[in-house]
Formats: sequence, structure tokens, C-alpha cells
Amino acid sequence: MKKLRETMRFILGKLKRSSERFPLTLVMTFLLMVATILLAHLDYSSEQQDLYQKIALTFALGIPMTAAGKVLIERYRLDSTKKYGVEALAVVLILLYYLMLPETLTPYFAMRYMALWSILFFAFLLIPYFHDREGLSRYVLHLVGRFFLTMLYAGVILLGVFMIIFSIEKLFDVNWWNEIYMDAFIIIACAFGVTYFLGSVPEQDSVIPTEGFSKVFKGLFLYILIPILSIYTVILYAYFIKVLFSFKLPEGVIGNLVLWYALVSIITLFFVRDLRDEVPWLSKFFKFYIPLLSIPLVMLYIALFIRINAFGLTMPRYFVVALAVFSTITAGLMWRVKKDTAVISMILLVTFIAIAFFGPLSGYNLTLSSQTKQLEGLLKANDMLSNSGQLLPNADVSKESQIEISKKITFLVDAYTIDQIKVLPKTFNDETAKQYLGFELQSYWYSRPEAVKRFSYYEKNPVMLIPLDDAEYMLNTEKYVDLPQTNMVRDLTIKNDKDNLVIRENRTILMTVDLNENAAIFYLNQEKPLTITSQNQKIKMTLIYTSVDGEVLSDQEPTSTDDLKIDYFNVRILIDLMP
Repeated sequence: MKKLRETMRFILGKLKRSSERFPLTLVMTFLLMVATILLAHLDYSSEQQDLYQKIALTFALGIPMTAAGKVLIERYRLDSTKKYGVEALAVVLILLYYLMLPETLTPYFAMRYMALWSILFFAFLLIPYFHDREGLSRYVLHLVGRFFLTMLYAGVILLGVFMIIFSIEKLFDVNWWNEIYMDAFIIIACAFGVTYFLGSVPEQDSVIPTEGFSKVFKGLFLYILIPILSIYTVILYAYFIKVLFSFKLPEGVIGNLVLWYALVSIITLFFVRDLRDEVPWLSKFFKFYIPLLSIPLVMLYIALFIRINAFGLTMPRYFVVALAVFSTITAGLMWRVKKDTAVISMILLVTFIAIAFFGPLSGYNLTLSSQTKQLEGLLKANDMLSNSGQLLPNADVSKESQIEISKKITFLVDAYTIDQIKVLPKTFNDETAKQYLGFELQSYWYSRPEAVKRFSYYEKNPVMLIPLDDAEYMLNTEKYVDLPQTNMVRDLTIKNDKDNLVIRENRTILMTVDLNENAAIFYLNQEKPLTITSQNQKIKMTLIYTSVDGEVLSDQEPTSTDDLKIDYFNVRILIDLMP
């Protein structure tokens, strides 16, 4: 009981300390909690969905912003006037952000939002040690540990609340509202999670000594990650020797091999750098490991240059380049600078995030420029772009070039507005593509001839409970799926080979069913199940197609199976073995 009381007193102390130190941040957290709960209770079709979503996003951004403002006040010991000025500025910026939110929240907006949130959070971590103060890496690792401890406490509390809600519901027949579990999660995450974590933030003048380095993290970095990274370095060098002798860089492999290795290396070096005095062999590790890291990074740059030169810049490639440059600079600083480089490393990280998502050098803008130039090059190579930049229709372009041009256009149109794509006219779309290009936009994976008519059928009300009607077997299969020969009863076997279902008795074929042809019959038969009986009247098969898709080969309405080409089907097959 004594330990339980001490634990409760410890937790309550953290919550009290958080409310006294970060009151404005907790106000933002409370408002986020209310907005999120209201959002969870709205119907998906509600007109207020977007409103509450934007309010929640605004208050979520206000949490790191006001927390950063608080540690800024503490770091520079601002007087009351400046303190209230900083807090007022934070509130004004939050309100301005809400007013500047776009009407439609696109995926790219979500990326930029996460980038901005990350910048503010990193500022919250950085400000107490900016500038001319050492120990940032230990401070960050301390907060990482407190974050996982917060998650553990919050998870235990949440499971306990869930058990209470479930028990009351079952034992006392209480009919809770549908969103009660989501409400409990939101309340505990905000009211307890954020509050407890902020209560764990060290005071401004606190010093976290290297002796306080968590044994868990020390074991993780020194005796697990560093040996793994060392072995992985040997593997990479062996692989590069193989590449050197083969004179060929494999496509798409170098980036995955090196990027995550470099990032994990930088994170590990960032956190263990302060332990060099305590662990003697770490200094030698830094001396030799960082130069060894340079060769994989050079190989990454070469692979990226080849890829970008051939196919242009995309957002993923841009981020890989940005992370590679950040890793290179950070590793160089750790190797050359004897003083603590944690502050400058985090400043570099914030700077790279800001450049990558905001301003003229962002990945979004540079990708647009690069892919537009790639498209212009394709158009010029096929005599489809005049010197003044006007599109020239050309119906004689090869099918391969049509697919490449269509792929570039589709990529740009999906990611940007038509006004941003200077090479395309403002009225360009799927319907007007042939007018401007001389051909319709082609699918990259599958190019259909012009004027092809399609047909499709999908089961409108899928049935979960299927009556077998005394059938011995039910088989579900689809086009392009071959069934190996399978034994049934009475020496019967069944096999689906290239969409031909074959039933044999010993070696004698009793029945062959063309599933493609019957899919066409099924569609022409107004989607009614088909029943087929073997010649010896011993086997009855019922075909129930749940989906059929294909092309109409005739100009008129299809009347026979010759008018249809089946591209895909899914079918349930009932097999009845009659006595």
C-alpha cells in the first residue's frame, strides 16, 4: 500500500506541476479534447465535419507552440510584460493559422501541417539549450524515456477504463453511446497523457548528468545498435565491392540500403556522443565509423543522381536527397567538432524541414519544375510542343510515347492544379486530352485502343450465408488463379487449368467447363446462376458469378459470347455428385 500511495502521489505531483507550469498549453489541450470528441460524434456526412476538423488541427498546433513559448520565457527569464507578450503572440498566431486554413485539406496540406508541428516541437526541445549550453542530447533522451513512460501509464489507465465500461455494460445491461470507447481514449490521451508528459519536462536550470543516462537506452545504443550498425557496414562494403566488379548499380536498392542505415547511425551517434568520456572505446568508434559512413553516402548520391537524371525529381526522391545531405553534414560536424554539436544538429534538422516543405526550394515546387521539364522534353521529342510553348496534336506518336506522356501528365494533374502546370492549357482534362494531344490519355499499366466499350457486373448485395442445396463441394475461384489437381470422392479429381475446370474419374474426363465462356453466358443471361450437368448425369455444377469485367467487341449491344472479351471474373461453384 505504501508503494501504491507513493506512486499515486508521484503521478499527482506531475499533473499539478504541469498545470502550474504550462497552463496555456493545457488550455489548448482541453480545447483540442472537446473539439475531437465533438468531431467523433458527428456523422460523416455532417456539414460541420470540416469545421471541427480545422478547429482540432488548430488547437493541436497550439500545444507545441504555447509549450515552446513557455520554455522561451523560462530560458531568457522574461519579465511579466514580455511574458504576457509572448503568450499573446502565440494565441494570435494560432488564430491567424485557423483563418489561413484552406477550404479543402489535401494530402500535401497534411504533410505540411505535420512538418510545421514538428518544427514547433523541435523548437520546444531546442530552446532550453539555445544557445551556448551543452546536454541537449541527454535532455531529449530523458524526454523520450518520459514519453514511453507516459504511454505506459496512459495505456494501463485506458485498459482499466475500458474494462470498467465493458463490465458495467454486460453486468447491468447499460446501453452506452456508440462512441464511448473513443471518448475515453481522447480524454485519457489529452487530460492525462499530455498533462503528465509536460509535468515530466525538467526545469530550466536542471542538469542531466551522463551518470543519469538510462541503463535501458545505454544498453540499446552501446550493446545492440552499435554492433548491428558495425556488421551492417561490413555487409554494405562487401556489397559495394560486388557492385564495383559488376559495373552496374541495381535500381531502387541503394536508397533503401543506405538511407535508413545512415539515419539510424546519426541518431545513435547523436545520443551516445556524451558518453565518450565514460566509455573509452566510443572515441575510437567515432574516429573510424564516421569516415566509413561516407562511402555508403557517396554511393547513395550516385544512385540518386542517376535516378533523378533519368526520371526527374519526385517528392520521395527530394526527401531522400534532403535526408542524405542532412546526414552528411551532421556526421561531418560530429567528426570534426570536439564540442557538443547537438544544438547545431537540431537547428540543421529544423532548417531542412522548413526548406523541404515551405518556400521556393520545397519538394513540392522543385518536383513541379522537374516533372514539367521532363514532360516538355517528351513533347518536344515527339514534335508536340511549339517554340512558343503551345501543344501540337500528333496522332502518329508511338504507343510507348503516348503512355510515357500520359504518365507524366497524370502525375502532374493528380498532384497539382491545372493552373500550376504551365505546359498544359487551362481547359485541359480527360475529355479534351485528344483535342490537345492527338490521342487520349493512356493508362501506364494498360493501354486500351480508342473507342473501346467496357462492360462489368458486380454482385449488388453480397450474400454471406450461401445455401448449398445438397451440393457436396463449394469452390470459389477467379480468373488467372489455377487450382492444382485436388482429390474428391469416388476417385474423382478436380483441376482448374487456365480457366478450364476439369473433373476426372481416374484418368477419364467426365466434365470440362470453360469458366471464361460461362462468364460471358452468365452476363448475357441477365446475371442468373448457370447449371451444367455432365454427360453421364452424375455431376451437376452451379456457377454463381459475383463479378465479371471485360470489353464489348461489337459496335452493337452484345448478343452472343463472341461479342464479349472477359478480362476478369470471380465465381462460386457448387458441385453436386448425384448417385
